Amino acid sequence: MTRARRRWAFLLGAGLLVVVLVGGRWLALETTERAWAATIPGGGMYLMMRDLARLVRGLFLLAAIGWATGNLLFVYRAIGSVQLPRRLGDLEIVEAVPQRLLLAGTVACGLVYGVLLTLGTGDAWQEAALAARPPTFAIADPVLHRDVGYYLARLPWTERLRSFALVATLSATAIVALLYLGIGSLRFRRWLPYASAHARAHLGVLLACLGLTLTWGALLDPVQAVAGLHGALTRRALATRLPAAPLIAVLGVAATVASLVWGVREKSALLAGSWGALLGGSFVAFLVLPAMVAVGGSRNRSRQPLDGGLAADERRLEALAFGLDGEGPDSRAPPGFPSLEAAATTVPLWDGPRVLAVARRREYLGPRATPTAAALVPRRLGSGRATWIVVPMPDLDSLAHTRPVPEWTEIHRGPWTHAGRPVAAMEGDTGLDFAPLLTRDSTIWFGPGFREFAVAAPDTWPALRGAGLPLTGGWRRTALAWALQSMELTRAGTDGLALLWHRDVPDRLARLAPFARFDDATPVVADGALWWIAYGYLESASFPLARPVLRDGRDVRYLRAGLVGIVGAASGDTHLFLAPGADSLAHVWAGMLAPLIRPADSLPAALRSQLPYPRRAFRLAAALVSRWEGGREKGGNERGDSTRWNARPREPFELAAPAPEGGGGGGPRRSRRARGRGDGAGRTPAVRVATQPPYPSSRRAGRVAQRNRARRDAVVERGRRALLGAGVVRRTRRRAAVRDRHGVPHAGRAPWPGAHARCRAARPARWRCRTLRGRGGSRRHVARRPLGSRAPARRPGRRRPRRG
Repeated sequence: MTRARRRWAFLLGAGLLVVVLVGGRWLALETTERAWAATIPGGGMYLMMRDLARLVRGLFLLAAIGWATGNLLFVYRAIGSVQLPRRLGDLEIVEAVPQRLLLAGTVACGLVYGVLLTLGTGDAWQEAALAARPPTFAIADPVLHRDVGYYLARLPWTERLRSFALVATLSATAIVALLYLGIGSLRFRRWLPYASAHARAHLGVLLACLGLTLTWGALLDPVQAVAGLHGALTRRALATRLPAAPLIAVLGVAATVASLVWGVREKSALLAGSWGALLGGSFVAFLVLPAMVAVGGSRNRSRQPLDGGLAADERRLEALAFGLDGEGPDSRAPPGFPSLEAAATTVPLWDGPRVLAVARRREYLGPRATPTAAALVPRRLGSGRATWIVVPMPDLDSLAHTRPVPEWTEIHRGPWTHAGRPVAAMEGDTGLDFAPLLTRDSTIWFGPGFREFAVAAPDTWPALRGAGLPLTGGWRRTALAWALQSMELTRAGTDGLALLWHRDVPDRLARLAPFARFDDATPVVADGALWWIAYGYLESASFPLARPVLRDGRDVRYLRAGLVGIVGAASGDTHLFLAPGADSLAHVWAGMLAPLIRPADSLPAALRSQLPYPRRAFRLAAALVSRWEGGREKGGNERGDSTRWNARPREPFELAAPAPEGGGGGGPRRSRRARGRGDGAGRTPAVRVATQPPYPSSRRAGRVAQRNRARRDAVVERGRRALLGAGVVRRTRRRAAVRDRHGVPHAGRAPWPGAHARCRAARPARWRCRTLRGRGGSRRHVARRPLGSRAPARRPGRRRPRRG
């Protein structure tokens, strides 16, 4: 065998090895995913989503590679030959690069360039799917009169295509221009471009494509401004951007025509003038003027972002975007408890993180377990006190400190694969009382933190037959072992067992619905079985007239709980349902992915009655109500003072309150509240805890009571800590006094008579001194009345002038 043949054989063998390794790995993962989808009700739609994602990604990749390789090949045709200098002893020779090698390098560079263009397009299939079936809200924005569904479905897909086209045309124009400059086909004289016929035609087409892309962006600019993609929407911004968009579009069309003319006939002045007008106009209209408007508006505190009509529409659309009714906080006071004892017994005193910290003691959960979640039980158990569910999980983090190191069988088939029963933590007078929570199943196989796969015997655990992947067949076991990088699955000891994969609840639900962001799972006991419940939120960065809310480091203008995912802790049964009150966007996803996503009425009644309120949606609602109450007045103007609603405490909390009158049911029910502070005007919601107790009869206490006006209700001051005590706890309002020097800052009261401008309490008459200015700036003391019956009156005196 000659040297050339050996080299080709080596290259062929290396290529086959790469194909086998990469292709075999892909085939193993695909086999594993299809086997896992068979264990999910409606798993066929999960496979359809994967196929659609691959199709859209493949189309983007094909278009990018074709665009990049085509432009580089067009440049390759203009190159006659490439010669490299070489030295042979004292001689310097020139050697030409073979055309085959040059062609192979061009194709390889085109492939790399095309792959780089497709970075970040992995989730484009979601936008494409929504654009094909856009939702209809039957609500139009008041500026451009487009349906709200356009901003949630078609605008993101259009923006994706426009940004992809802009990056492709701009980068191709820059790369091709540099290549033509390098080979001498393009040059500049007096700042005007001159090129050969081949290079001029190529660059003319590229510049025309770039001009069309910029024109497309100018036409989309009003829609982007209304959707909030250019920042806060103000009346001045609308007045500058809306008229400028058609003008920039006309300049873009002119630049496109000039580029085509320059490609046919060398009209360099026309090309430079048209593109200078387009770039200069875009810079002024879309950068300079909006920045000037933003700076001028920030200096004027009494600005009006929108007029009265648009301000009302803004609030209405924000309520729609975040799932509120738009009415603001309820003016009615929540129902109260009959006594302090009933309130202290019903209202939970602990929170989830502290319950988990106490439950980490090994005697409660076992030697190999650690708590993973804690949730408040909606229904009281036993004595009626607040009760928490604490669910354990295998403490896999402690494996690194375990000696000797557990074997594969112990980690994936032994006690490290599951956890015991959940624990009930009942609040007592001195702490938490733990007791096992009786459920139908004594073992937990699925939950947050269950990261490792497990292998179980279906005969021993019959509930796992539906969620487990049977380890049967040579190819399936080999594919599972290859995908999980565990060759022990191919051994004879695992034949006939069931493989439990994707046991982590958030990861399991996110795989089934990648277009939603799931909240932390909450444990719930229904019909004697432990279930995990998690809400799936649909988000979007574009929504008309909605101001952004910062969430997880991102600006969100649309967020609603659209899905509810449930996972059986012992069986692994996984289902997705529409959340109660889901909007049109969630219904569109449910229609496309049925039967993977079921209607809301298909949710079991035992679980529907214990659905928690969506945590993330409630926090955003609290932030939105704070913005509504503290940000603007009724006329739409922003408040000029510093009055704001601040969360107190910073995070909303859960509490139990009696059912309202006429609401049905006499027991306490769970609710969520966000306490805030306002300006005291308008509504003043209050929570009556108990009747006012009698005031103390001591002389000192009587004075304090008289000073604080015992006959009126206690009031929480703005800017002070909340007052906890009998009576009522009300929303903040202004103090009657200016400042308190007796250490009673949270009781609204009238000031002592005679308080002056120095914000000090008035002194008695015998402490007061009057001063008169005499000649030379000296101060004269005025005579006062006698201090006693025999004391003489004080004579007037003089003091030396004060030296500066």
